[in-house]
Amino acid sequence: MEKHGWAQGKFLIDGFPRSFDNMDGWDKVIGDSAEVQFALFFDCSEAVMEARILERGKTSGRADDNAEAIRKRLRTFKQDSVELIASGLPESGQGEV
Repeated sequence: MEKHGWAQGKFLIDGFPRSFDNMDGWDKVIGDSAEVQFALFFDCSEAVMEARILERGKTSGRADDNAEAIRKRLRTFKQDSVELIASGLPESGQGEV
């Protein structure tokens, strides 16, 4: 972001932070250099997520687009990310779709 002139632009950070540790790292590295204005969370059932990722796996070439890996990622998400999302990050704005 810095390389591309973050002072002049707006950036979408996809899938980050995933945990409070990630957020702490962001704060240590980025600090006040960039303002997080909004967090967006897409909420859908695990069955829908799994079906969509399995469909993507037919053409993505990703070895981790399989049912076992998807379920593991969803467990990790529940353990690490849900609490962060529920904390109201960031204070300036949050949306759920």
